[in-house]
Amino acid sequence: MPDGESTVEGSQPSGGGTKICAATSAVVEECSVAVSGVGFGAESSLGAQKTDKDPKKIARKYQLELCKKAMEENIIVYLGTGCGKTHIAVLLIYELAHLIRKPQKSICIFLAPTVALVQQQAKVIEESIGFKVRTFCGGSKRLKSHCDWEKEIDQYEDFYKPDIMKVPRIFGMTASPVVGKGASAQANLPKSINSLENLLDAKVYSVEDAEDLESFVSSPVVRVYQYGPVINDTSSSYVTCSEQLAEIKREYISALSRKLHDHQSLRNTTKQLNRLHDSMKFCLENLGVCGALHASYILLSGDETMRNELIEAEGNTIDDSLCRFASQASEVFAAICRRDGIASDLSCIEVLKEPFFSKKLLRLIGILSTFRLQQHMKCIVFVNRIVTARALSYVLQNLKFLASWRCHFLVGVNAGLKSMSRNAMKSILEKFRSGELNLLVATKVGEEGLDIQTCCLVIRFDLPETVASFIQSRGRARMPQSEYAFLVDSGNQRELDLIKNFSKEEDRMNREIMVRTSSDAFTCSEERIYKVDSSGACISAGYGVSLLHRYCSKLPHDEFFNPKPKFYYFDDLGGTICHIILPANAPIHQIVGTPQSSMEAAKKDACLKAIEELHKLGALNDYLLPQEDNATEDEPMLFSSDCDSYEGEGSRGELHEMLVPAVLRQSWTKSQYPVRLNFYFMEFIPDPADRIYREFGLFVKSPLPGEAEHLKVDLHLARGRSVMTKLVPSGVAEFTKDEIMQAQQFQEMFLKVILDRSEFNSEFVPLGKDDYCESSSSTFYLLLPVIFHKNSVDWKIIRRCLSSPVFGTPGGSVDRKSLPSHGPLQLHNGWSSESDVENSLVYATHKKWFYLVTNIVFEKNGYSPYKDSDSSSHVDHLISSYGIHLKHPKQPLLRAKPLFRLRNLLHNRKLEDSESHELEEYFDDLPPELCQLKIIGFSKDIGSSLSLLPSIMHRLENLLVAIELKHLLSASFPEGAEVSAEMLLKALTTEKCQERFSLERLEILGDAFLKYAVGRHLFLLHDTVDEGELTRRRSNAVNNSNLLKLAARNNLQVYIRDQPFDPCQFFALGRRCPRICSKETERTIHSQYDGRAPDDLNAEVRCSKGHHWLHKKTIADVVEALVGAFIDDSGFKAATAFLKWIGIQVEFEASQVTNICISSKSFLPLSASLDMATLEILLGHQFLHRGLLLQAFVHPSFNRLGGCYQRLEFLGDAVLDYLITSYLYSVYPKLKPGQLTDLRSMLVNNQAFANVAVDQSFYKFLIFDSNVLSETINNYVDYMITPSSTREVKEGPRCPKVLGDLVESSLGAILLDSGFNLNTVWKIMLSFLDPILKFSNLQLNPIRELLELCNSYDLDLQFPSLKKGGKFLAEAKVTGKDKDVFISACATNLSRKEAIRIASQQLFSKLKAAGYVPKTKSLESILKSSPKSEARLIGYDETPINVVAADDNVFEKLKISEPLGDNYNSTMYSDSVVASSSPSITPLNIRSSFPSKDVRVQPSEIIAGSSCDIGSPSLTTGGLQNRSARSRLYELCAANCWKPPSFDCCKEEGLSHLKSFTFRVIVEIEAPEKIIECIGEPQAKKKGAAEHAAEGMLWCLEREGYLH
Repeated sequence: MPDGESTVEGSQPSGGGTKICAATSAVVEECSVAVSGVGFGAESSLGAQKTDKDPKKIARKYQLELCKKAMEENIIVYLGTGCGKTHIAVLLIYELAHLIRKPQKSICIFLAPTVALVQQQAKVIEESIGFKVRTFCGGSKRLKSHCDWEKEIDQYEDFYKPDIMKVPRIFGMTASPVVGKGASAQANLPKSINSLENLLDAKVYSVEDAEDLESFVSSPVVRVYQYGPVINDTSSSYVTCSEQLAEIKREYISALSRKLHDHQSLRNTTKQLNRLHDSMKFCLENLGVCGALHASYILLSGDETMRNELIEAEGNTIDDSLCRFASQASEVFAAICRRDGIASDLSCIEVLKEPFFSKKLLRLIGILSTFRLQQHMKCIVFVNRIVTARALSYVLQNLKFLASWRCHFLVGVNAGLKSMSRNAMKSILEKFRSGELNLLVATKVGEEGLDIQTCCLVIRFDLPETVASFIQSRGRARMPQSEYAFLVDSGNQRELDLIKNFSKEEDRMNREIMVRTSSDAFTCSEERIYKVDSSGACISAGYGVSLLHRYCSKLPHDEFFNPKPKFYYFDDLGGTICHIILPANAPIHQIVGTPQSSMEAAKKDACLKAIEELHKLGALNDYLLPQEDNATEDEPMLFSSDCDSYEGEGSRGELHEMLVPAVLRQSWTKSQYPVRLNFYFMEFIPDPADRIYREFGLFVKSPLPGEAEHLKVDLHLARGRSVMTKLVPSGVAEFTKDEIMQAQQFQEMFLKVILDRSEFNSEFVPLGKDDYCESSSSTFYLLLPVIFHKNSVDWKIIRRCLSSPVFGTPGGSVDRKSLPSHGPLQLHNGWSSESDVENSLVYATHKKWFYLVTNIVFEKNGYSPYKDSDSSSHVDHLISSYGIHLKHPKQPLLRAKPLFRLRNLLHNRKLEDSESHELEEYFDDLPPELCQLKIIGFSKDIGSSLSLLPSIMHRLENLLVAIELKHLLSASFPEGAEVSAEMLLKALTTEKCQERFSLERLEILGDAFLKYAVGRHLFLLHDTVDEGELTRRRSNAVNNSNLLKLAARNNLQVYIRDQPFDPCQFFALGRRCPRICSKETERTIHSQYDGRAPDDLNAEVRCSKGHHWLHKKTIADVVEALVGAFIDDSGFKAATAFLKWIGIQVEFEASQVTNICISSKSFLPLSASLDMATLEILLGHQFLHRGLLLQAFVHPSFNRLGGCYQRLEFLGDAVLDYLITSYLYSVYPKLKPGQLTDLRSMLVNNQAFANVAVDQSFYKFLIFDSNVLSETINNYVDYMITPSSTREVKEGPRCPKVLGDLVESSLGAILLDSGFNLNTVWKIMLSFLDPILKFSNLQLNPIRELLELCNSYDLDLQFPSLKKGGKFLAEAKVTGKDKDVFISACATNLSRKEAIRIASQQLFSKLKAAGYVPKTKSLESILKSSPKSEARLIGYDETPINVVAADDNVFEKLKISEPLGDNYNSTMYSDSVVASSSPSITPLNIRSSFPSKDVRVQPSEIIAGSSCDIGSPSLTTGGLQNRSARSRLYELCAANCWKPPSFDCCKEEGLSHLKSFTFRVIVEIEAPEKIIECIGEPQAKKKGAAEHAAEGMLWCLEREGYLH
């Protein structure tokens, strides 16, 4: 698919019907879709479609005949525009539908060259035969990788297998079977047609009888309109303007040559200036002064990118030369208008003359004026340049007497104009079809395929360049009696003959189709192919060139560095050899091809060799494409996450089963009696000691693990009170069968009391209804009251409780007759003794609540004052409030405490640094006759203890899960035993659990280490991979999708705790879960959430299997938190072992580090460019391998040696991230995870590091090759040293990323040189990052601050923005809910993001001034009040690698050699700059001043052995000594935008067999203007004479300062 085209998709069929696809290629298939030669199917039902829409009913005779021919063989239909070629294709699809329909798997693909044509053809197919059409175009955002295509293919039919050699049937259609200049010439025409047929294995056919076509298609009348030539005498305004433009151009080029010292920038800017000058001159000659003036305004109105698109230039300029040139040109044009007293207003009729309008434009206006009165007239004017289209459209729009022509311009989407999007182009065409517009000024994009039936006038303002263009543009005139008009210069014979020649060539083409004159075809040499056996992907030498360019374009780059391959050629005995210099950050620096017959062949050969090498190094994947943002297949640590990526990782959830600890699952039901259970006493220590708790114990079949048997849990109650609970191992207790039954019934009883108390509203509550078997409960443990000093169960209280009448009929399991009885009391449910009522559970019928009776208050009865009231008694209160009259008002009252509501006591209710306070217990006095006795002996202290037990058991269960994970890890790798279970529990517990700890802080630490460890591993494993690819591979390893897969593979999700403890869903032995989950019932229980984790706590449903919803991101976060747990508790080695176990390889060999250090010697030739001793002092590290230090300061724009700092930056970024995270994690132990993240984001960013680079003067040592970068750095440094008060909100210069990169690359170099000694890097980091670690100027992202402020005051915030003049204008504005507030701020910047940031900062200040104060504490104030600890490097326990010191002497005498064709003026910094107090940087000017006079050199002046010797390093390209002097001279002239050198034989002497030849070569230098001439020595052959003259010229240019 063509690059740069975005996807255009049709609607997805939802039901019946046949499905087809159009692509940049409209792809047709019944039940199928296709893309650029690829198709796939989908289900459909056809029904009676074939009879509903039969295209044969409207087909013409010749269409049916050609369709029949296409059924028999491959054909290419050659018919003019409007003759119905598409309908023949529709007929053919219709006839072959039986091969395409389901269940057949044949595919039909409809290819079209443009997106507009794809849409048009797809629509025709849908309307003609009812097939559903789906369209695909290049640059698809949905299908951008091989994996995406594989998924698309799997979703539909299998359609293409590389091992099945099945040649497709082909049907082609064209209005011109030959394209290109010269293809239709008499000698080439037969070969062109035959070559096309051979290529497609098809035969070209047309309609033999022209009368058949004429009866259906009308051809337009061809008319030629002549205009006079441009007047070129000295008095002409055209000549005056042209001379002024040329002079302005010369001045700019001269100024640029003095200003710019880097050759690449000079060449790019000069080339674009020449292109802009040519465009201005072209507009002047073709449109006149007014047209040229408006063209210059159009150029000035856009940014640099738009100007390049308008003049069809490439590359970036280093300053505003183009803009200033266009501005001066506009002044020249405007001056002429003013001089002649004519305004540039097009409404003035006086402008309709020369020089304001050119004769050509006046002729066009005359034609349009003639046709303007005709009804329903539509016209297309074709031009060849984008700027002409826009300027001409503007002129025609503003001529009032042409108001009936409603005009617009139409240029290609790939022209890149922001106003010409695909939607805009589609809209313009629709308006033209509907008549809203009736005049289009179009480039060649309008020539082909646009079906506009009502166009009746086509004007070629600029003449077509080929016969194909002639035919295609003529075909836009579809109406009968249409006209095809040409504007021809009457003084240009070539233009006068062009139309006749095109007509003759078309006639010749028609005759050749009918009667072939030759069977010859162009002989194409077999191109070499490189094939990947594993995937079948292959590429030819021809396509290798574009692929190499594409690969380079994907390399990391910025505005200061544009990665492109550079090509150099030299002659060899076997032919021409191409030498490729790849960008500095490519894994290969140079490629030398093999000798070939031509420069083009040599270029293809070298590119294919480069592709092969890049693939072998892994820079291209097995599909020979640049690595994309998905997992690479050769990465052993990864599971590719993109091929079946998880959509919406953060929002979607999955149902997972929570693990129940094995120690709590072991049942005793099948054990022999007596049953022996492990006894753990629960010691309750309240703070303050304002409550009494009954002693309780935990009894389990298996002993608890060591880390759990001494569990301590701090339970938080109201008013800051707490109860510290400790488990105390107390041996083994034996239970008889009856005791086990009573213990189980007691547990069932109290669980009903605290959780299902409504069951006690009835008179009878059965116990033991459900068997206490393994199937009834997921856990088996008992919680029983104990007598600790006796180390036994308190059976007395258990039996007393179970003797309560509510649990059974008289004569139950407990004999109540044996219990003592004292005074009787009349209760609501009968008489009871006072001893039974005291310390019992009762139900107050009038209050409908349960109470724990503590004692009988004999001093009070019903007549006693109610709650210390003097006037109202209990009797009165009950009458007035409840309408109840006491029957026994003289009975003593019962002192009772309301039964508690069970709460989650694991949540921290205690405020930081707050003290606990005693809380007086609340009691009610209750009349006995209003109370129902429920449980005898159920005292208040039992109730107090029971309120704690569920929370304790929840914490114990979670800890046991963490211990089980620890056992799993310990069994898998020895280091797994080093981490504590408590740390693992923290890593498994999310913030959602509302515990006093969570994984968030550990996750931050683990994330930083994972980034560092994986980055280090990749850096060492792939020593040639560029920084961008390293970043992609690391992202694939550490992204959430991959971590999720790895966690799932190891079943880690069952250990995760992600729900807060809900006491209502506490299930244990005696309280079984009512929702029994199975495969059959799971969907019913959990389907209501439909894959989305519920946000409401109460909506979470617990089932018998403990299923809960987990966010996919949560699982990935747990993996990072587990890494953090190993780091914090055990160290790097244990964390590395865990990563290896989970499936992420981060280990490396010491030899890998040593090899990279040694390989850095290649940078030592640059050692003379830097004061390395000073730099080492600044960095605080003396390098063993100084090549690493040099590499850390080489920007990719400097490409003399290959390599740059980007890989070291990748490594330094990772280590800095970890070190700063370690610093914050250790210094602020109490900081919340969100605050820690905010703080890290403010410190670990390029802007912060850039400020360090300025503070440490690192920028002064940067080695680069870009004047723009030098200027940008100087501007930013100047801004940073200005007082902060003057630049607080003022928009400053953009911070160049390279400054922050230097800090990262420097630390990366130190890390390598120290053998990955993190202690060394830690100390250095603390020293020169001290300014940002002090948090003296702490500020969150201003956009985030503004959002939080607006949210707190319910203000609506918007960020409208627009691009104007190459800059973004962003506005930040807030409005109140009732429109009562409106405040805004604006800012402009080259970056939209930066403009919004500045506007947000300004608006935030305005809101604060208006009284909108942030309601939350600032991060700075939080840090000031937060306790600080000593900074420490967490977890580092590795042994540094002993790297061997480099031998610098070997490289002391090395010099840098470079391609002659790329004349670098490297920007380095001298030693004096380092010591200078000035913050600005000044590149060394190593170019000599140019002489301004003409230079003529004779042979005698060329000194033998001078620096121009062919073997001299200054004139060689990396050892390419055999390259001819002539080729180097041509390259030099092209590189400097000079005219090609002129060679001529100035002298020929001697006899015929002893002749000698003398050659002269002339080079014209444009700025400063001069001519250099050099005459060589006489030679026996002309080639040798020319070569000698070229050698002399090179010597001369070097002497004059043009070579270095």
